[in-house]
Amino acid sequence: MDSKEQIWIAGLAQNEKNPTTLLAPDTSSPTSEPLTSQNPIVQTLNPDTVTAQTLKPIRKDLKFVTVTQVDKSGVMLNRFAIALNNFGYVTAIIPGSAVVYLIGIEIAKSGGERSFMQSLTSAGEFGTKFYFGKSATTLTSGVLNKDKTLTLVGNSSDLLANKPVVGKVDGVILNVSPADGKILKVVRSNGVGATRSWESAAGNLTVGGSSSTKNLTEAVISQFSSTGSVLWSKRYAGATAAVNNSSVVAVLTTQANALLKAKAGDVVVYQFDKKGEPVSGVLGGRIPLSAEILGLRSQPGLGTCVATRAADGRFVLTQLPF
Repeated sequence: MDSKEQIWIAGLAQNEKNPTTLLAPDTSSPTSEPLTSQNPIVQTLNPDTVTAQTLKPIRKDLKFVTVTQVDKSGVMLNRFAIALNNFGYVTAIIPGSAVVYLIGIEIAKSGGERSFMQSLTSAGEFGTKFYFGKSATTLTSGVLNKDKTLTLVGNSSDLLANKPVVGKVDGVILNVSPADGKILKVVRSNGVGATRSWESAAGNLTVGGSSSTKNLTEAVISQFSSTGSVLWSKRYAGATAAVNNSSVVAVLTTQANALLKAKAGDVVVYQFDKKGEPVSGVLGGRIPLSAEILGLRSQPGLGTCVATRAADGRFVLTQLPF
């Protein structure tokens, strides 16, 4: 969503003029029960009783990236498409003042995956596509900074801006110029023998992700300084994912965790302060029987919404009051 509350959606299609069918916005009242003092943890939203679909593998004949612009009432404003040189898809859309930036993955001709960044104006003009890595770089999220540069996060075992891999796979934070795609700064994780990845990023250089070694898998949330040093870091053993924004984090556990007061398969959501500690007096939330964290958004008047995939394959939207 951009500053005008317009929604940008990216996908794949067989051709440039693939018809788009839009459903009228649902104006009916949600059937889920509101938060009460007796039920303070979560509100799970599924007013239309949507059941899980059987997902098919992405088809290789989908040769076009499509981007659709929708206003906040659900009316389609624009739809744009551009051909792919190689099979790929968009992992994130970062809105700017006059353009949006598409962050994605493309299958390299030599095998493996490399990431790209490409701008798109509201008039439908696609900019030059800039690539990062050769065959082992996956960028999944990012933010636009006040100085108009981009911060992109993900994982890589490629050489990036002359900085080699440290572990098996490093979590990476790239500061990038959107004008020419130049990498201005690289911060790599430093776990020798570790497989690490950052899955989310916020404007205060707080990132969330995971770390795995031979004997230990952890979810991690860290904040970095502008020079790349770690200001603080929180690690949760027996958890496989952490997704954050500037003040809230969601952690997916795979085993009971006394620190998080969680059972295996819980997504624990809490608000954190400037040092990464849970905000005193703010009750967190717990989403049971979860398999994946899909997204996290906090907004005044709305609270925090967390999108997850449940253990049985259903998609779940949960609302919390903070």
